[in-house]
Amino acid sequence: MRASGLDVVVRLNDTSELPLLDRCVFSVLGQSHRITSDRGDFSEPTRLHVMLCRFSFTEAQAVRAAMRALRPVDETASVALHNWRHPEPFDLGVPLLNWSLELAKGRYFTCLDPVDLLLPHASAKLLARLRATPAALALGGVTTRKVRWWDDVVLPLPGESDDDDAAPVFLLDRARVPLREQVFHVGRPGAEIADFVRRLRAQHLANTECMADLLGVRQVPG
Repeated sequence: MRASGLDVVVRLNDTSELPLLDRCVFSVLGQSHRITSDRGDFSEPTRLHVMLCRFSFTEAQAVRAAMRALRPVDETASVALHNWRHPEPFDLGVPLLNWSLELAKGRYFTCLDPVDLLLPHASAKLLARLRATPAALALGGVTTRKVRWWDDVVLPLPGESDDDDAAPVFLLDRARVPLREQVFHVGRPGAEIADFVRRLRAQHLANTECMADLLGVRQVPG
């Protein structure tokens, strides 16, 4: 039986993404998972896993320092860094994500790239949909925004942008999907998360009531 709580995974390719990671992690730690039900109010603890791609000791320390600077709004939240140090395989897109599934012990799971932001009510809405229905997957709407970033600055640009690889905001109930199907597959580079969601959606009941709600933002180079 899985532990309660929500595991959120963010994979980081290199330190140039640190400004984006700060914003992404802040959006995760600022989530409110409090849900009102017939049984009363309760909250789900958040476990954030930052997956690093062969970072040196100095690079990992820079990420650790950036994470310490963020103060979680949810006092139950925890942040852990996991650094893949092995020289193989060359492309870590899928291995990092599958490793994160092994590390995640909670019932609920989602994953993001540093370019992704969650709106404050995203997880609460998706958790409510999973608890109210037999769905294995709850999906929410996402928009794409142009930004430029350098050093510790992220500059939003006017207008929206299209990104075919952008996955909807999603939350997976791992108790409702066989373990053998909880795996990322090698496919389109950079689209591993979107392909994971598409495959699960084709195989299992997905709740789409929140697709009309804006629950996330994907930042793309402008």
